Amino acid sequence: MDPDAGAALQVIAHFDALVDARAGLEAIVRAAAVLAGCPAGMADRARRLRIRVLPDGRRADGEPTGATVPVSSGRDDAVVWLERSGDGTGTARMELDAILVERLATTVRIVLDRTWSDAPMADPASVELLVDAAVDESARAAAARRLGLPVDGVFVVTVGIGAAPGHRRTLTTRLGELDVTIEPAGRRGAPRTRCSAAGPPVELRDLPSSYQQARLALRFTCAADEPGPAHVDAAALGGMLALAEGCDSPAAVAETALLDRVISAHPWALDTLTAVTAEASLRGAAAALHVHHSTVQGRVELLDRALGYPVATALGRTRLTVALALRRLRRNRW
Repeated sequence: MDPDAGAALQVIAHFDALVDARAGLEAIVRAAAVLAGCPAGMADRARRLRIRVLPDGRRADGEPTGATVPVSSGRDDAVVWLERSGDGTGTARMELDAILVERLATTVRIVLDRTWSDAPMADPASVELLVDAAVDESARAAAARRLGLPVDGVFVVTVGIGAAPGHRRTLTTRLGELDVTIEPAGRRGAPRTRCSAAGPPVELRDLPSSYQQARLALRFTCAADEPGPAHVDAAALGGMLALAEGCDSPAAVAETALLDRVISAHPWALDTLTAVTAEASLRGAAAALHVHHSTVQGRVELLDRALGYPVATALGRTRLTVALALRRLRRNRW
């Protein structure tokens, strides 16, 4: 853009149009680079974002340099910049660059405020590329670099629901209904959601598989207002993940329907059945339920008749464990 009298108004109008079109960060930085005719960039250390675009529109890695402006006043961890060479730069060009980089900063701030919550989160588009099986390896590696992840590292994918406000970690973003976190395996943080599941540790190329296993494992966690684990590791479930893939079979539907009828008829049934499968003996189940042993014994005899099989035997406990898992899987449609 030539630094004439109307150029400043054109810059402002162009960035306003990008905001109205809900353009992403890369499109905004690319617009600045093309308008200015020199490399432009933005970096946010807190969110692990760095975007640098050449004047021909190609993306290229690089550190902040040249005319640098903070995205927000009082913060120096998020900046934008133009890499204009000082040779032969006139006053009009410098003034236009100042307007352009300030407008770039304002537009980036608007997009960040719109896209991220008050807690720092990762770029959703980059995270989505990491877990998409259809993405080629070069695109996945580029997404990892944008997020500040080593391309030769080992990672864990954690998915969760019910995140508390202000408790999302830096490399967490919302994909559909789920909060998705990707982090190096050696730096896993404590789960920050009401229910969560982690996929097995994998290299970058296997993140889509780990993500899918984490989603299946999440279905084994607690349903609303019912007993169940708050966090599950897919690796610990092993072959039980196959239950999630077959929970809509006719046999699974019939088994869970039987279980639902019994639970609906007896308010204490679900807690009792869960305790019977979790404890080694009926006395242990009674202690977990805080009731007398004879109470559990009477409940189990009634449940045996209602279900049509003895729940306290080895085979019965196995069938009951599978039935409870199938019921939870059919209720947790993540």
